[in-house]
Amino acid sequence: MRSRTSLHWQEGQVKRSGAERFLDADRYASYLKTIQGRLRTDLGWINLQSFLPAPAAGLRALDVGGGTGSLALRLAEIGFDVVLLDSSEPMLDVARREADAGRTHGSISFRLGDAAHLSDLFDPSSFHLVVCHNLLEFMEDPPAVLRGVADLLEKDLKSVVSLLVRNRWGEVLRAAVTEQDTNEAKAVLGGETVLDSLYGEPVRVFDPAVARSMVEQAGLEPLALRGVRVASDYRECPVATEEAYSRLIELELLLGALPQFAALARYSQIIARPRFG
Repeated sequence: MRSRTSLHWQEGQVKRSGAERFLDADRYASYLKTIQGRLRTDLGWINLQSFLPAPAAGLRALDVGGGTGSLALRLAEIGFDVVLLDSSEPMLDVARREADAGRTHGSISFRLGDAAHLSDLFDPSSFHLVVCHNLLEFMEDPPAVLRGVADLLEKDLKSVVSLLVRNRWGEVLRAAVTEQDTNEAKAVLGGETVLDSLYGEPVRVFDPAVARSMVEQAGLEPLALRGVRVASDYRECPVATEEAYSRLIELELLLGALPQFAALARYSQIIARPRFG
């Protein structure tokens, strides 16, 4: 989970409180090294790669709510000049340490700030790529944030947005199958939030069709919808070897590209570009 703005439960909705609550950045970094954490990052990255402008050298990218920098560093490695924005200084500290330990062909800078105020932080049309993964579920006004993201894109065919959100239908299945909690499954089916398994905080869930509509209303043209983590959350046997992990990645990519399976994935990834005309 990313630390953007602290949340609390109020009348069944996700709300932002006035002061940011400290979340353990090292704990999140450790989660990203688990199979589930790696799958979310790796699948999202692989799905995005075929839509990235090339060559990346000299192009600017923004990772909104980039947390500990797992995706931002990959972008810098292939040549993007990356800005990583997050509202948590501890998260940014971890990202800085990771950047110092790695090699990049582009550059990476770090900025403390709230994704709800993107227009106050950056000029319009500043980036060729904006990554918005696992962010909107924590925000009070997701459509407004997405409009802000769209405004930051260069208005040309190279520009791309990648959005990753929690899929309501995947959360219903998780509750019913993995947790075997029928009450929770019914609550997610008709509610707007689910408790995050890492921190126990309420976060938003999105119908894939509603997420797509939100993208379009922000002035973006969807290019692809992918499911992320279709089958892996329901496996009883852990992945014990890198070879087994590679096979699981291959299966997940196949399933995530099929609409009937993408509709049931734990996360929905929408890749879009500015709409012209």
